[in-house]
Amino acid sequence: MAGGDASLLAPVIVIAALVIRTAVTELRHPGSARRQWAFATSPRAMAAGATVAAATILVSGTRYGWAAAAWALLIGALTAFLMGRDTPAASTHPSKEQPDSERRIGKVLAAIGAPLALAGVAMYFLPGPGVHVLIIGLSLLATGLVMAAADRR
Repeated sequence: MAGGDASLLAPVIVIAALVIRTAVTELRHPGSARRQWAFATSPRAMAAGATVAAATILVSGTRYGWAAAAWALLIGALTAFLMGRDTPAASTHPSKEQPDSERRIGKVLAAIGAPLALAGVAMYFLPGPGVHVLIIGLSLLATGLVMAAADRR
């Protein structure tokens, strides 16, 4: 593995592990994914995450390329998660809206994961970080499908 690929693999594995952890937790405790991803509805948390990710890319993007983008995605998501922790989360009491919201989040994750997985397969033969994109795409796709299926239980 080339040096760039090795430095790209670490954040990809961490991102995939976090997404798969969400799927496993959702299987065990339906509705938990909504609470874990509640930060995505907070404009303040998302702005903080985007700012940190953009700063990471600006500082190291030219030198590290794809690896800087992967690290920026991971750092931005973790920043948004931490900033969104103090945001009033969705109600922990079951409501009629909760399954619909989880189904919607699951559809969005699957809709993002499927093209990423296909792009990863294409990049396996074309230039680009194929295996890395495939790992993230499959983990997002699996999480989305688990969230959609958990609603039907």
